[in-house]
Amino acid sequence: MAAPVLVFHPPGGGPGHVIPGPGEYLIGRDPSCALTLPGEEVSRTHAKLTVTARHFDVEDLRSSAGTWLGEERLTGATRFVRSVTLRFGGTPVRLEWRADPLDRGSGDRALITEWVNASGRELPAMEGLAARTAQRLQVLYDLPLQFAAEGGLDRLYHLILERVTELIPGAMRGALFIVETASGKLALKACLPAEKAMVSRTLVRRAAEGGHGFIWSEDEEETMAVSMIRHSIRTGMYVPLLWKGRTLGVLCVDNTERRNSFVREDLRFLISVAQYAAAALANQLLQEDIESNNRTLQNLLGNFSPKLRGKLLEKSREGKLQPGGETSDVTILLSDLRGFTRVSANMDSAGVVDMLNAYFSVLGDIIFQHDGTIDKFIGDAILAVFGSPEPDADHPLKAVRCAQSMREAMAALNVARRAAGPPFCEVGIGVHTGEVLHGFIGAAERLEFTVIGDTVNKASRYCDAAGAGEILLGPRTWLAVRNAIPAARKSVPTKHEGDLEAYVVAHGEGTRGTGLPGVWA
Repeated sequence: MAAPVLVFHPPGGGPGHVIPGPGEYLIGRDPSCALTLPGEEVSRTHAKLTVTARHFDVEDLRSSAGTWLGEERLTGATRFVRSVTLRFGGTPVRLEWRADPLDRGSGDRALITEWVNASGRELPAMEGLAARTAQRLQVLYDLPLQFAAEGGLDRLYHLILERVTELIPGAMRGALFIVETASGKLALKACLPAEKAMVSRTLVRRAAEGGHGFIWSEDEEETMAVSMIRHSIRTGMYVPLLWKGRTLGVLCVDNTERRNSFVREDLRFLISVAQYAAAALANQLLQEDIESNNRTLQNLLGNFSPKLRGKLLEKSREGKLQPGGETSDVTILLSDLRGFTRVSANMDSAGVVDMLNAYFSVLGDIIFQHDGTIDKFIGDAILAVFGSPEPDADHPLKAVRCAQSMREAMAALNVARRAAGPPFCEVGIGVHTGEVLHGFIGAAERLEFTVIGDTVNKASRYCDAAGAGEILLGPRTWLAVRNAIPAARKSVPTKHEGDLEAYVVAHGEGTRGTGLPGVWA
């Protein structure tokens, strides 16, 4: 076969002009140019063409209208190793790269020389195996264990490419694209060598959408993708990663030197690797999804008592833990640290956090012990709910018992803090029973428990009115617990709602006549 030659096809479909050989040739409107072009947008000396035995370079000579490859304006010398159509200003010119000057055929069109259904399970014959085929078969036996041993997706991506390029001699470069869950777009995750991947996005999309693996050979048509020309892609294999009818990504390799680098057996091997890779990738994605869901669930369930967590976990497994709410009676408990602003003003941030953690860890455990749910921490306050998300007929009594235990625990904790020397705070608690909207809000992947209603506001009023070490109950809560909890009636003034009826819980269960103001109910 003769050395490659370049044929210059001027506009208008006239006969091509064979470039005589390696050298430099000026292209422009001036008759003195070696390659003369018509057209008002063509500069007198528009561009320079440099031809060698292996490639040709086109350099724009600062022309006013520019030299174009598709929609891309060339700057500096641009190298080509195959046929291409360029525009000099508005004049298109075909530069045809031929292996033989006597070859006047249509040239090498962009074509798929081999394709195989990527979801098939065609196994290689077991008899008469060539050495390379036997080696590849051994790799296929080992791949599941190798893939399973990888602990992360990034390493798995690179391992897939390493095994492929190692056992396909024509594979000079490789790339792996994965479909991103959120956007559905193909994202580059790994490439070999470790540099910017030089692949055709068009062919990657074709493999992803068609479900077939194929061998692609270079195109001599002017419709050829600019990226293929600029990156010197002569041939490549593109294979989708399929799992249960779903495309997870695309695996591709290419060769920049030889057109016929890959054969059908290479394609079948690449598809086999892709099938194992898809299974391993699906497993890794599933594991990460499970871990993410578990973290989300654990964060969500951290506000519930251990007993409630078990019930909610069971609902989650059955797919019943969904966004939604209901309206019913619950009891709201709101506790607030008295003197916190004054005490924390003289403390550094670490000391403030330590003090809050000391109080909240104790008070939170007590809420759980009484089957309460922590809706949220609000600065130095805790908002707890009894009777939700699971119904509980005893929610008023459990809430008041919880408040009493919290008061006792705070007293004991403050004794220890006084002895140790750090600052301490008292607690005031408001408890109110009434109807609220309660449940899980948000999206399925990010749920938050919340309660909404005037009952929450009333509980806040009682909490604000409670003194240090004091527990104030709303009237509905008192009616529900009056046979078990001694309390004295008092009036709570508010700015916009007038005076609210309240009941002060006595210190010590069963105590009467403790000097509390008001009338014992």
